[in-house]
Amino acid sequence: MLKLLAIPRLRLYYLSTLISSLGDYALWLAAGVWVKELTGSTSLSGLCFFCFIAGSLFSPVTGIVVDRFRRKPVLLVGNATVGLLVLLLMFVHSSHQVWLIYTVMFLYGIGSSLNSAADTALLPQLAPAELLGEANGYSQALIQGLRLLTPTVGIGLLTLFGGKGLALMDAATFGVAVICWSFIKLDEATPELSGASWRKDTSAGFAFLFRTPVLRQLTIALAVAIFGMGFFETLGMAVTTVGLHHAPSWVGVLVTSMGFTGLVGGVLVGPLMNKWGAGVLCSVGLGLTVVSSVGLSVPSDVVVLASAAVFGLSLPWIIASAMTIMQINTPSELMGRVSGADNFIITVAQSIGILGGAALISVFYYRTLCYFVAGVALLATVYLATRSEQRKSVGSGHGGGGVEEIESGTVIGGGLGEGIGQPAAAGA
Repeated sequence: MLKLLAIPRLRLYYLSTLISSLGDYALWLAAGVWVKELTGSTSLSGLCFFCFIAGSLFSPVTGIVVDRFRRKPVLLVGNATVGLLVLLLMFVHSSHQVWLIYTVMFLYGIGSSLNSAADTALLPQLAPAELLGEANGYSQALIQGLRLLTPTVGIGLLTLFGGKGLALMDAATFGVAVICWSFIKLDEATPELSGASWRKDTSAGFAFLFRTPVLRQLTIALAVAIFGMGFFETLGMAVTTVGLHHAPSWVGVLVTSMGFTGLVGGVLVGPLMNKWGAGVLCSVGLGLTVVSSVGLSVPSDVVVLASAAVFGLSLPWIIASAMTIMQINTPSELMGRVSGADNFIITVAQSIGILGGAALISVFYYRTLCYFVAGVALLATVYLATRSEQRKSVGSGHGGGGVEEIESGTVIGGGLGEGIGQPAAAGA
């Protein structure tokens, strides 16, 4: 970690990641609560998350933008634009303006996809190749650790200052990101335009993703696993209220548990990736989700808390490993499009899982669905662990000359109240 923080531009990168992610997660959490307060409707509240996901589905298009222009200016313009858009929330005063919240969340999803792809594509230019895996790990440590703060920040600002306070805070975090990136020095050449149509440029990302075995296998495994994790957007509340007989607010205890271990897991990414390789570490992380999914079905506070902690530990291992594998196996000129294709696939899988969980929770007992999620995660784990190409993806900076993600912004799965993960603002 000290080696990374000794690099001035990485210090600015991590500061930008920390502050902007804090604003993102606080808004994602509080927006739904805000709509609930304004309308009294739980279903209308849930539309906030849907609007963000709908915006994220434009990631194949935003990926083209990332590849056609220099990435640092894209990030500067993207952060500034979304920061200004968030200020529109200051005009929401009653249920009659709820449509404005939905519009902002939709555009937020588009902006998040753009910023995430550009951010991820630039990290290999900021970090030494041998420290790339560790750099991804520390990014995840910061993001997962934010679970300890975001419920207090988001709901606290909404309670004390209303939607205006929330909007000003989030807009300010984008301002910090713009300032940080303004001071990061990069030598970027202007990309050469392919001359192809937007449709062909978009398909190039999907084509590369599926014709590259190590990336194809990774995307398939994570799409399957994240489909299952999407069930926890609904299951998290059932585990707390039906299984443990606690108030819904007790979900925050589970999220806090995940935050602590997620922070630890992120710090461990570098050493473990150097020892096992990125593909093996990702498989181990997926295996831990099997254990935690089964544990969440047990009607015991201690077991459920431990299971949430295990899940929190696994997330940075999965995400950072997937990011590193994508980054070292994707040519820089294709990074935005491959990232966009990957993000699209993961987001669709997550959305289907969330809808499936919401539909089936009234049909099946929550424990049955926990076992189902565990079975899905087991399939993904066995598939990835038995692919020989994944065992070749060793070391933090080993591999070809390329670059990518998996949340950055957007973290995996749905989740326990705030989310066992955040919206998938990145793929795998």
